[in-house]
Amino acid sequence: MSKHWEFYISNYYFLIEKTNRNYRRKFMKYILLFTIFLVSYCVDVSAFVKTISSTHANFDSTEIIDSLITTIDSSANNSFAKEVLVKYVTAIGGEENLRRINDRITNVKGNVQGVETRIVFLQKSPNKLLQRIIVGDVEQKIIFNGSRGRKIINDIKEEINGDELVKLSYDAIMELMLDPELYNLKLRYDGTELIDGKNAFNILLTLPNGAEWHQYYDMQTGWKVRDSKDIITPQGVFKQITDFDDYRDVEGIIYPFKVEQVLGNQKLEFIIESIQVNTGLAEANFFIE
Repeated sequence: MSKHWEFYISNYYFLIEKTNRNYRRKFMKYILLFTIFLVSYCVDVSAFVKTISSTHANFDSTEIIDSLITTIDSSANNSFAKEVLVKYVTAIGGEENLRRINDRITNVKGNVQGVETRIVFLQKSPNKLLQRIIVGDVEQKIIFNGSRGRKIINDIKEEINGDELVKLSYDAIMELMLDPELYNLKLRYDGTELIDGKNAFNILLTLPNGAEWHQYYDMQTGWKVRDSKDIITPQGVFKQITDFDDYRDVEGIIYPFKVEQVLGNQKLEFIIESIQVNTGLAEANFFIE
């Protein structure tokens, strides 16, 4: 960060404090608008916040960022959200490495209400998904072949439709976070929150059916630490909250290996046992007759 930016930051509060009380609010608005321009187009956000924090001991980074964002229009808001996602993609390995992944197999072990659970996710680019869930003697399969969805519990088959199909279709897109708007998602920055004692950017994704997905990205690392999804069912809308931790490198991409999920009054804990990429998954895995 150049000396010019450091001078501006170090004198931010001095300018506010010396302004006549009657004009202070109006003056702050212009200062904030100018700061937004700097943040959005000229300087790195995390470096900007870090410099202010080190200059002013009593400075609250979440307070200033929330103040900044509330004064900007939807276009600049959208740009800020995109910047957060770009930083996330860079933090986990970069766009080039992500686009190299043609398929992925994820093996998960967990505990659901005291019962050992195993889940296997098979994903194939661009948007095919097979999810096998084994709880005790019961096995459930959820398949998305790129357009249709099907649920199979033991020998019982059920077509997936409506809002459940919409959610499944987005869960299946491997490159969704590279460009959410390409897939008709609305993108918005929605403030900051404290997640496990750390400041996180809250990015809101709105699906075509109106369902809202909040994604929380750590300000320091750029990694996703939580998401909160609307689960729309005939019984109503439920929140599914998932926390991510223990990030590790797998062939150039950083993945979370610890996942905790809350759905209704259920709390689920999962450990990722293995992640394999580019194994050459056959199309037959995603076949729906």
